[in-house]
Amino acid sequence: MILARLPDEQPGVLLSWPNPLRQDRVPPFSITLAPWATATAEQLHRRFGGDVELTVGALPYPPGRPPRWPRVTEPPAELLSPQQATVELDGPAVVRSGHTLRHGLLLRNQSGDELKIPTNGHLTTAVVDPATGEVVGGFAGAQALPLITYRVAPGQTEPIPLLTGTASFIPRLGYAVPPGSWGTQATLMLGKEPRDSPRWRTPVLPLTITA
Repeated sequence: MILARLPDEQPGVLLSWPNPLRQDRVPPFSITLAPWATATAEQLHRRFGGDVELTVGALPYPPGRPPRWPRVTEPPAELLSPQQATVELDGPAVVRSGHTLRHGLLLRNQSGDELKIPTNGHLTTAVVDPATGEVVGGFAGAQALPLITYRVAPGQTEPIPLLTGTASFIPRLGYAVPPGSWGTQATLMLGKEPRDSPRWRTPVLPLTITA
């Protein structure tokens, strides 16, 4: 079966797919491909037509097909106060269009209390148009959900892992955020007690997307 061969032929191409061993499934079968995999999506669309429901990154394929589930967006969090904490990237953030970057955020506690930042092992960032502040992309795919809390003592700086995907959320940009100078922004819970902590947005930090 073609789905069984794809991971070997194109590592990372499949983000979600039906179990090929189950015999009780009926079409259309939902398949999600990596944001860079438009050529593979075209092949599957030509071969299987309406028997597959394709998503490339975060957007339905072919272009113009309505999404099965519209993307849910939350109201933006308040901007992080520099009196509470300041942040910077742990080195330049550079990633290929359609791919994912794992890097780090250096968070300095400017408050008088220990800060606790709950994560699932990292913070997932959004890709932002630095000129307008519009969120144009980010990570697409499933993530594990372990609770890992980072603690930062007053006056101290700690690294927090970041996950930055480049799937486009905006159809006019295509399926992957195109090469150029963009921004990356994380939303985090920050406070003395994670369960009662409000959400905060970091400032927009520089992100370079390459071809």
